[in-house]
Amino acid sequence: MTLTKKQISNMINPNISFRFQISDSYTISFDTYASVYKFDDLERIVKRNFNYWKSLSEEESNTFFTLWKDLNDKVNSVRNYFSNAETLEINEVNSYLYNTLTCWIEEQDSENKVYIISLECPIDEDKEFCKIKDFVSFYMEQTNDDLVSAVGTYINIYKIPYNAGNSLINPTPHSFYPALYIMRQYFSNIGENISDFESNIVIPISNRLKELQSSADEQHEEITAFVENKHNEIQKQFDDKVHELNEFQNTMEDWKDSKEKKINDLEETYKNKLKLEAPEQLWRDRAEEHQKSATYWSKRLILASVALIIASAWFIIVLHNYSLGNLKEAPFISRSFILVSVISFFIYVVRVLIKIVLSNHHLATEYRQKAALTRFYQSLTYEGTDIDKDERLIIMNALFSRVDTGLVKVDGSNDNDALLALLSKNIK
Repeated sequence: MTLTKKQISNMINPNISFRFQISDSYTISFDTYASVYKFDDLERIVKRNFNYWKSLSEEESNTFFTLWKDLNDKVNSVRNYFSNAETLEINEVNSYLYNTLTCWIEEQDSENKVYIISLECPIDEDKEFCKIKDFVSFYMEQTNDDLVSAVGTYINIYKIPYNAGNSLINPTPHSFYPALYIMRQYFSNIGENISDFESNIVIPISNRLKELQSSADEQHEEITAFVENKHNEIQKQFDDKVHELNEFQNTMEDWKDSKEKKINDLEETYKNKLKLEAPEQLWRDRAEEHQKSATYWSKRLILASVALIIASAWFIIVLHNYSLGNLKEAPFISRSFILVSVISFFIYVVRVLIKIVLSNHHLATEYRQKAALTRFYQSLTYEGTDIDKDERLIIMNALFSRVDTGLVKVDGSNDNDALLALLSKNIK
């Protein structure tokens, strides 16, 4: 965004000033050293003087118009440079003014500079400029020949009235008419008429008021546009922040929902742990007990098998020797019958021991599976897996169903089924 006039003034006014250096030949009461201006004032002064001399004549013979036109073009160039700049660095501004406007500079200190604009022309900042204007109007009514010299002669005679005699005898218009105008003013007892008052007082004041009003309107429009731009920027930033806050709020709500779900899952996990902690520990203890029992009975199976083999061999030998004399008295008892009976007994005892060992291994495995299933169910609730009522009933049935030892045949209904039915009623 380009800079406004007010921003430009705020940036360059503290460090840069201007003053006019005009020859005494073209001023009556103008203090060139006391009259120091800021750039906005310089722009208005140049524009006023340019418009005045333009209103008289735009021909090249009007040297005053040419001088003010050249200066006005330079000032407009500087204004365009200021207006189109994104930022104004004071060193770059000074360099541009030096190359474009004037190279005459007074350095008050290392930062503040006064640019001197030299002109060979009257200026309306002169306190007696209204007298110069009156003479110019009078002279233009008579002739427009060599206006520059005529103005110079008038100012010289105004400052030194006795020079009017030498000019009166000079037949050239630029010498004669100034002297005639001064003599008429000097010897006339008639004060300024209404038209003079209007041209010298009313019209300049009216023009100045119009200029101030135009400047005020321009500044008002500039300030209005600046305020609207800033309002739009602030509104855009506000909308962006509102959007960010909405996104942040949505993020916080999602985070809140996620954490609430996590807390609910933890609560559910804790509740399940409280419910299943005792059964899980019991199943682990039972698994350990049955594993130890399986190991114990495995050792006893080995010892019993060896002992039975030895005892059977010894028993068979003793029975064989004993039966040599007695079998004759009991012919219905054969040797093979006795041998088969001993072996059958041996096999029966070994089979019973094997069943006990396998039953303990089976029970230990079942209880470990129940403990693992309990832990897996708790992990599912911890992860937030949605488990409905039917699925929980299946899990509870698997956890609390009766474990078959494999030694005794049982029917399907028992106390555990009643307990399972009671649990199913409490599942939510």
